[in-house]
Formats: sequence, structure tokens, C-alpha cells
Amino acid sequence: MPEDHLVRVIEAYVTRLDLHALGLSKAEPLKTGRPGYDPADLLKLYLYGYFQRIRSSRRLEAECQRNVEVMWLLGRLAPDFKTIADFRKDNGVAFQATCRAFVQFCRQVGLISGQLVAIDGSKFQAVASQRKHLSLTKLKRQQAKLEAQIARYLAELDEADRSEAAEVVERSAVKAALQHLESRHADNLTAQALMEVQGLDQFVVGEDEARLMRTHQGAKVAFNVQSAVVGEYGLILHHAVTQDGNDNQQLEPMAKAAQAILEQEQLSVTADAGYSNGEQFQACDDTKITAYVPANRGINNQGDDTPLFERDAFIYDATHDQYQCPAGKWLPFKQVNGLQRIYGHVHEAAFERMHQRMQAHPEMIIRRRSIVEHPFGNLKQWILGNGRFLLRQLRGARTEMALAVNAYNLKRAINVLGARRLIGLLG
Repeated sequence: MPEDHLVRVIEAYVTRLDLHALGLSKAEPLKTGRPGYDPADLLKLYLYGYFQRIRSSRRLEAECQRNVEVMWLLGRLAPDFKTIADFRKDNGVAFQATCRAFVQFCRQVGLISGQLVAIDGSKFQAVASQRKHLSLTKLKRQQAKLEAQIARYLAELDEADRSEAAEVVERSAVKAALQHLESRHADNLTAQALMEVQGLDQFVVGEDEARLMRTHQGAKVAFNVQSAVVGEYGLILHHAVTQDGNDNQQLEPMAKAAQAILEQEQLSVTADAGYSNGEQFQACDDTKITAYVPANRGINNQGDDTPLFERDAFIYDATHDQYQCPAGKWLPFKQVNGLQRIYGHVHEAAFERMHQRMQAHPEMIIRRRSIVEHPFGNLKQWILGNGRFLLRQLRGARTEMALAVNAYNLKRAINVLGARRLIGLLG
């Protein structure tokens, strides 16, 4: 292998890790008593596989037997697909710790300084298909259709009883169909009752932790993956796999996680309008996180032709908790007994500070896009191929995303430093 080859980088990286401290377990020995595989070898295999868009355990098994690069990396070991699959299934938490360890390494060698962090979210499809998705609305629609079909079959049986030409209707076939419909109807009602008792508004059969979410390709059963990317070299500082269908509750947790990783008292972050949330803005201000997020406020209308002033027409004075109207009059807060009202958010001051911040720094919108959209494009198209997970539930999705992010960061480090220099730093 050439001195600057990818497999040498992976070898140097895994050799550097304290696998026991990260929690990587050894593969179980076979019944014949042969020792289990070293977790270092299986970790090398998965990092190479995700780097090369090979995620299937069966395909990785084949690569061990035909790919010279993998033979060099694993010393000609050839684990079977079950061993490979079990290692990934059993070490999700350790993979996440390994991913964090590489981020800390990047900090140590100067690839991450944390001057600006961009936050974004993207939907990644779950294993379950949309056909497996249930909601109370969908179940009630199906219930109405089933009841209509049952009523039609019952009417056919009644008509056959009254008619002299009863032979026209095959009673046994109708009864069998009716019994099938009644069974489906009972299952439907049971599913509704169970969802209502558990307080669920949706459920995915076979993958109950996934959610139906809006994507650019329409509604999909998916997970919402959040990422915090540092502006210097586009490295993913922190990521999280969530069940939230939108991003407006993710600004504070992602920003605080980035702040903790960087160990900085102050931090600047930027995100798109989907993260607009007054409570989150205030929480970031309270922890010395300066956020740059376009405010996404409600439209000032009542659904008719009633002329209403826009919120921007009123100037808010946070010190005295009062507004200045478009006519220049000050409107202090008090009980109102008329039809003219001004509605203010409980965190109106945080919204106003954010508005002024974005007015002073409009370039943050462009900077956010240039920093954070490239990594997601790579994760979906280069590493995960079709942007769909292979493992089920949050645990499986988090396992795969940790491997994908680790492979992406490794690729970025090679592009920035070069393979030879990176191997030297890892050593």
C-alpha cells in the first residue's frame, strides 16, 4: 500500500484509540472455542466501508475476501456477515464515543477553533416504509370505509333473503368477505384505543420510534438529524438524531452541546428560520451564545379584509415594557377593554434583539448556507447513498449516523491536512 493510502490513515487512527475506554466490546467466540475478533479490526472494516459507501454486512464480508485494501487493513482476516452485523448492532454507543474522540483530535491539531458554528437539520428515511405508518386520522378514515363496505355486504344479504332468486348471491362468499371486513374493523378500533390510551397521534408498525415527516420529496417515515458544523473546514462538531418533525426546538440543545465540546464561555451560532423560537433565543442569550437566526413570526391577519398594522410598525421598549405606535404614542401595558389590541410574545425582547442582530449582520444567512449544507449533501449522497438508514429505531439510526459522521470528518481531515501529515499527527 502507498504511504499516503486511506487504509494507512484508518490504521493509524484506530491504533491511537483506547478501545476499552470507548466501550468497544470483543466479538463473542464461536462454539468451537476460537477467539473472538479484535474490535479494532472490525472498527477498521466499518470505517473503511462507510468511507467507500459500503454499509451492508454481506457486502463487507465479500470485500474481506476480494478487496486487497481490506485484506491489508485486516491482515487477511475474513469475518462472516453475522459477526460484522452483530458488532455494529452491539456497539452503537461506542461508535458515538469514537466519533467524539476524533472531533477532540481535530481540536488538538487546530482544525477546529469554534469561531462560528452553523446548525442545520435534515430528514433521513427510516427503514420502515410509509405504508407502515398509522395515525388516528388515517385509522378513522379507514374505519369509515370499512363500515361502509360492511353495510353494503349486509344489504346484499338482506336483499338475497327477500328475493326469490337467492341463488344470484353466493351467500358463503359474501359471509366470508363480511367476516374478513369485520375482523379488520375490530383491529382498527383496537389500534385506535391503544393509541389514545398511550397518548400517541401516530405510530409506525415495526419501527415505533420513527415519525412521518415532511421532506422535499413529500411525507416520509424518517428521523430528523441535527448537525453543528464549524466554519473553518466544514467539520461536523456535533450531531444528534431526533424524532422532532421540525427544528424550532433544536437551537438551544445543539448550541449548548457545541459550546460544551469547544469548552468556550462564549459562542456564535447561525441557523435558518426554521429554528426561530423566542424561548430558545432567550436561553441562548442566557448562556452567552450569540445566535443569528432570521425571525419567523406569524402573519398579522384575521382571514378577512380587516386592515391590521404589522408588528414591525410598533417599537418595543423593554425597559418600561411598552410599545410606541405608528403615530408616535407610547402604549404602556394594561388591561384592554376595546377592539384594538397589541399582542406581544412573552420573549418579545429576545425576538427584538435577534431582529437587530440580523439587521446588523445579514451576511450570516449566506455564511450559514456555505458552512452547513455541504456536509449534509455529502452524508446523503456520498456516504449513505440514498439517504436511508439500514438499522431500525433511534438506536440503529444513531449508530449509523455516528459511523457516517466519523467517515465524513476523516475525509475532511485528509483533504485539509493530506494523508501523510494526518498519519504523522495520529502517530
